[in-house]
Amino acid sequence: MKKSTKRILTAILVIIALLAGYRIVRLAVDRIAASRTTEESRKIPVKAAAALRADMRNTLKLTGDIIGTEVVTVFPPAPGKIESILIKEGNRVGRGAVIFKINRDVVGMEYNLAVVESPITGHVGTIMVDRGMTVTTATPLAQIVNMSSVEAVVRIMEENINRVDVGMAALISVETFPGRVFRGRVYKKSAVLDQLSRTQEVRIRLDNPGLLLKHGMFATIELVLGSRTGVPAVPVDAVITDLTGDTSVFVVEDGRARKRAIRTGITVGRLTEIIAGVRPGDIVVTLGQETLSDGDELLVYREDVNPPPEAERKTSGDNR
Repeated sequence: MKKSTKRILTAILVIIALLAGYRIVRLAVDRIAASRTTEESRKIPVKAAAALRADMRNTLKLTGDIIGTEVVTVFPPAPGKIESILIKEGNRVGRGAVIFKINRDVVGMEYNLAVVESPITGHVGTIMVDRGMTVTTATPLAQIVNMSSVEAVVRIMEENINRVDVGMAALISVETFPGRVFRGRVYKKSAVLDQLSRTQEVRIRLDNPGLLLKHGMFATIELVLGSRTGVPAVPVDAVITDLTGDTSVFVVEDGRARKRAIRTGITVGRLTEIIAGVRPGDIVVTLGQETLSDGDELLVYREDVNPPPEAERKTSGDNR
C-alpha cells in the first residue's frame, strides 16, 4: 500500500515537473516570437527591384499616308471622245507608252486619232474616264504613280517640331502586312506650319521592295528620336522628383534605405535610363519610398524575383 502510494506521488511530481518545464519553454518561445514581431514591426515594408542594363529606343508615334514618289495626272492633248482605253488600273506602263486614243472628228472634218502617252514609268493608279466620254484638254484621264520608292507623309504637332530632324530613322507599318516593319528616313520638313491645324508636314522616304506598299495606304509611323544600347536603367516608379526638379532613388543597402541623387536620360515604357547615381545590380525601392527617410530599416519584397502567381501566368502565356 505504501509502495503504491509512493509511486502515485512520484508520478504526480513528474507530471507537475513536465508541465512546469513546458510552460517555461513556451514562455521563452513566446518572448522570442514577440521580440521578432516587434523588431519586424519597426521595419518599413517596401517593394524593390534590381537596376539592370537595357536597350532603349525613344520614339514618336504618328499616323500618315503612303504616296508614290512621282504621282502624275494625265490630260488629253486635244478635245474629243475617248475612242479606246489601253490600260487597266494596276498595270505597269513605261514612259511614252500609248494609254488612250481620242477621236477628234467633228462634223465636216476628219482627223487622225489623237494618242495619249504615259509621261513616266510607273503603275496606273486611277482611270478617271470611260470609253465614249467627251473630254477637253482640262479633263483628267488617269493617274500614273511611280512606286519603286514611296513616301510616308505625316503631320507633326507644333510642340514636337524641334524633336524631329532630317535624316532621322523611321519605322513604318501598314495594316495589309501586320507584324512587318518597313524602314525609312526623314528627308524633308516643311518650312511653314499649317495655320489651321498648327502642324508641320514631314516626309519620309523608304524603299518599296516587291512594290508591296501602295499609293494611298494608311500607315503607322514611329520616328526614332533616340536610342541607347546596354545602358543602366531602373523602373520608372523608383524615381523621385522633388519640387526643384532634382531626381533621386532609395537604394537598399544592408537592409536599410539609402537615398541617392541620380541623373536620368530617356524614359521608354516602364524603364528610365540612369546616367549617374545607380549601377546595374543595385536594388532600388519601387513602392513605398514616399514615406522613407535615409537609414530606415526595410522589409523588402523583390517584385522582380518573386512575381505574384498571376503575373507568372500572364508572362508564360504571352509568347509572341
